[in-house]
Amino acid sequence: MDPLGFISVAALRQYLASARAREVDVDQALATAGLAEEELTDPEARIRGARFERLLNELIRRSDDPLFGLHTCELVQPGSYNVMGYIAMSAATIGEALSKVSRYEKLVGDMGTTETRLHADRSEILWHCRYPRQPARRHLIDNVLGSWLHYTRWLTGDLHLAPDEVWFEHPEPRYLYEVHEYERVFGCPVRFRRPYSALIGHPRMLDYPLRQPDATLLSTLEAHAVRQLRALGIATSLGERVRQYLQAALGGPLPDRDQVARAMRLNTRTLHRRLAAEGTGWQRILDEVRLERARQQLRDSDLSQSEIALDLGYADIRCFQRSFKRHTGLTPGQWRRQAQAEAAL
Repeated sequence: MDPLGFISVAALRQYLASARAREVDVDQALATAGLAEEELTDPEARIRGARFERLLNELIRRSDDPLFGLHTCELVQPGSYNVMGYIAMSAATIGEALSKVSRYEKLVGDMGTTETRLHADRSEILWHCRYPRQPARRHLIDNVLGSWLHYTRWLTGDLHLAPDEVWFEHPEPRYLYEVHEYERVFGCPVRFRRPYSALIGHPRMLDYPLRQPDATLLSTLEAHAVRQLRALGIATSLGERVRQYLQAALGGPLPDRDQVARAMRLNTRTLHRRLAAEGTGWQRILDEVRLERARQQLRDSDLSQSEIALDLGYADIRCFQRSFKRHTGLTPGQWRRQAQAEAAL
């Protein structure tokens, strides 16, 4: 199974259009990445994330544009997001559109997950990127945050809509004119080397009305999206959405149950009750997600147990070791040696 999941052809086309606008030889880039043009004719089709990563890196290199991902956001359109783009278009407010994005973004691909955090003095719209390697990671984050803003401007009809500021986890660009380019695209101050990447604004930003709300069409589109998710083998239950959210968050600050509840647009008590009704619970899902990731890292990487414990959000290595043995009957070291011995057979 590809650890980077899949991406829809509809989303990939935005990058190809941007590359063509910069006179990149897209055919050669596709060939280098092991992709054929005929694979990209159906917008409903999906390709493996590893192949997309190779293609994106190739387009970045050939474009000779250090801000390729950022500039690509200016070509976003409803079709870039599959049916999810039209669902967002039919919502009543920015906040409602974001809640739909969180639920249906798997239709666009597995590049990352969306989280909305509400504070007394601000709202934060985060994107947790699933791709760990550079340069793809930086360009994906630039593109997603920029695309959100450009699409939201179109949805609201306010071409000057801007957050109060934008945060990026990555370092600031080498040249000052590149920083100015970020500020031109977002229309606000841009901060680098922050704990996470997010659009940050006033809490009422989420109440901003969209210009084409249609509750009837929204219901129809959502039913279609659910069928598509099921056809792809992607569960739409709350438990599965919590699981997917936690899987995407591993490797960074691990959200607590209150943060997850907010991301699901629920209060913590309702989250607990609905998970219980599905026969599961917060701690059970967290333990399963951690165990799956731990097994993969012990089997497929040379990471130390301390590094794995940190990646999984444990307080220290001892907590990780106790939890792992409680669920498997083996210490992490014993499990790793057993897995390596089986692989050598």
